Amino acid sequence: MSELVEPNPLLIDYFVKVRQLLTDLNQDISGFKEAGEWSYIESNIEFNIFLLDRLKSLDLLPKGSIRICDCGIGLATIMYDLYLQSKDFSDIEFEFWGVEKWRPYIDSFNENLSHYWNGALNIIEDDLMDHNYSSYNFIWIFTPYSTSDKLMAFFDKVILEMPLGGIVFGLDHWRIETYGSDLLKERFRELEVHKVDELWVFRKV
Repeated sequence: MSELVEPNPLLIDYFVKVRQLLTDLNQDISGFKEAGEWSYIESNIEFNIFLLDRLKSLDLLPKGSIRICDCGIGLATIMYDLYLQSKDFSDIEFEFWGVEKWRPYIDSFNENLSHYWNGALNIIEDDLMDHNYSSYNFIWIFTPYSTSDKLMAFFDKVILEMPLGGIVFGLDHWRIETYGSDLLKERFRELEVHKVDELWVFRKV
């Protein structure tokens, strides 16, 4: 029988608040559709249980200070989960960053959710394709683009810019091998691939 894990009460409170906010924020997502992008969709929180601890036990956490970037952070639910987990690592310094270009998400976060973070999250208002990822050694992606051409260009950019020793979640193996350029496939195949329970993580070596 698997052990029942109770989520952090703060995470539950945050999750409920986000769901309430998204009811209004995602009423009209036509702008996302026209841009070939997805509106804010949360990845499965259950997959992230003890994620940082599992990464450390597998020696997959980057060395030194860990700078985490969520690409298209929206309302930052997954990052808040990782932020709460990071409090158990007194010997590691974590920094949390998020790139988001849609102003309603940013405004809603600042007005309704920022107090949960105690100033620990840095949100950068920018387009994902204009941002540079060379300063982050832990990158989180959850399908920001709905069209394969835009998604492939973004994956290529992240792989190229991320530093050696950095890790990235959210690269889509099948779509890269199906729609990616030869150069993207070559870069992708040079990454170390690790399965961490339900998640795939890729390390640049």
